[in-house]
Amino acid sequence: PKHLERVLSNPGSILSYDPSGSIDVERSEDGVELIHEAGQALKAAMDRVTQEGGMHLSAVSDRVKGLATMARMFCSALAQIVVTVMEQLAADVSSSEQGKVSKSDLHTVVAKKIRDTQRRYQSSLLSYIKLIEVLALLKPSILPAIRDAYSELVAEVIMNKKRMKGYFSTLPGKTSKMMESVTNDLKEYSAVTLRSDKTAEVGPATMKPVNMQDIQSALSEMLPVIAREAYFTAALFGLSSRHADGREKKRNFESAKRSVDHSSQYFRYYMSRICGIASDADAEGKKVSGDPMLSLVASIHLNEAMDGYIDRQKKGGDHSLSLAYVRATILDLRKKVDRQWAAWVDDQIKWIKSNPGVPPNGKRAGIFTSFARFPCYLDHVMTCCKSGRTQEYTPKLAKIKVVSYYLQKMAGALFSSLQQCAERETTDKQYAANVMRMENSYFFTQSVKQRGPEMTTLFAKQITAASSICKQSTDAYLGWMIKREFKALHSLFSNISRIRRDVGDADVPIHVPRATFVKTLQKESNRDVMKEKIGIIYARMEKHLSEAGGLLPVAWKALVKVLYEWFGRWEKLSTQCYKFGLEPSAVDVVRIAKAAGGSATRAAREKGPSNTVNIKNNSGRDRGRVGAEC
Repeated sequence: PKHLERVLSNPGSILSYDPSGSIDVERSEDGVELIHEAGQALKAAMDRVTQEGGMHLSAVSDRVKGLATMARMFCSALAQIVVTVMEQLAADVSSSEQGKVSKSDLHTVVAKKIRDTQRRYQSSLLSYIKLIEVLALLKPSILPAIRDAYSELVAEVIMNKKRMKGYFSTLPGKTSKMMESVTNDLKEYSAVTLRSDKTAEVGPATMKPVNMQDIQSALSEMLPVIAREAYFTAALFGLSSRHADGREKKRNFESAKRSVDHSSQYFRYYMSRICGIASDADAEGKKVSGDPMLSLVASIHLNEAMDGYIDRQKKGGDHSLSLAYVRATILDLRKKVDRQWAAWVDDQIKWIKSNPGVPPNGKRAGIFTSFARFPCYLDHVMTCCKSGRTQEYTPKLAKIKVVSYYLQKMAGALFSSLQQCAERETTDKQYAANVMRMENSYFFTQSVKQRGPEMTTLFAKQITAASSICKQSTDAYLGWMIKREFKALHSLFSNISRIRRDVGDADVPIHVPRATFVKTLQKESNRDVMKEKIGIIYARMEKHLSEAGGLLPVAWKALVKVLYEWFGRWEKLSTQCYKFGLEPSAVDVVRIAKAAGGSATRAAREKGPSNTVNIKNNSGRDRGRVGAEC
């Protein structure tokens, strides 16, 4: 039709303009409808010529070329109109009094102004969405340029740096302006002791809580703005077709993501700052230092925020794409905070594996510096995670894969360091290697369990491994102690046991005469000698084990049980082979050992209370086992 040809040749001529020469948006709606009709007619004409065939005929070929030239010129003019309208509407919306942000506004007010400005701008653009539909029909290749122009306008006008800076600077914690790092290196924390009456070695670190209120406010107030922007971008440029295949959906999502990433660049910049993510120097030379502890806690909040943007109803279309974009934005932030905290963890592992404070021979090493400071770090983590939460809140760290992985990695480095120290050539293998294993593994288990069920669940594998290490090393250490102090008795009964297996009970006195057997027992196993030897064992154990580790009462309790088992076995051999009873008996040996430990325990109680172990001085099932305590 002739009136449509005029529209196709000059689409701008049918729009209405105000005296200043700008497009009158409201009065031009009829013109937009006419342009849309002309575009559809041109597309129909092009399709009809193509379907009828005869392209080899010069007349048909010239007709197709003419329509293509007309479509190209029409789309170029139309694209210019669309961009001009976008710029004009953005300027009108941002200059209105309702959209201006002042320094006195609260963050909730600023967030509302940003949302209202975004909503008004997008609503005003809806009248011109038909022009973009025409461009999509006739020349889809021009849409990326228009999409880039739109995202640039949003970034510079609707969600520009001034607005975002104004919003984040009004948050309660002011973390976008002045952020004080709360992160300490592991070596700076105070050394923890299992004994409440002992003052732990105090480090220079302070366990300040992180300010999470800003992150919580920004996520709850600004993520809906980002979701709306992604939704509108997908709807405006037709990026969420339900009938597209998988590859096309992926390409459309990537296109929408690039556009909205640019639109929300200042939101992501300031969001990174309040999440403690380090940045390179900007154009003004400013550089943000990272805060790994804040990044750790931010990761937990980001993980929780993700739940609100899952398309559980499977609506599809623009709604699903917008939710997917917000999830992608959260994941990008999580990757950054996780990477920063993981780098800090790797630095601490290097320090742990340097084995600070461990003597070359391993004697009287006590609780390793790294082991002693690790519980204090866990306390700081829990303090920061609970910051800004209700008193009943307990973070489920074991269910957050990245957090649990790297905390367990630190715990694994502690035991790797312990194994390295125990196995190195300079370490004394008689007892020092076993002592350092049993003390530090016991300390790890008890200190983690003292920090509640959440930490116990988180380090369940490490606690199981530590219990095994503790039991094995304790058995070896106690066996060495008994063999060392009761060398003659151990040698005598080991020889009798071997002979008994070969020749039987009746012929044992032939190989080891009764007189020799009785003489050895009278010399090495009378009551006075037993008291002296057991007292020496206790003194030696007290020297070997550190007071900070709190293992002495538990280890002594285990030794009493081992003494009962060994002397009970020897007593049985003596009765079966020589019809001779030991004096003191196995039960008497236990009483002597308990008396030695009890007197020491009473002396310790006179110094002050201990929360280490509750010792029961009865026999049977209450005899302690270090494996159960670990």
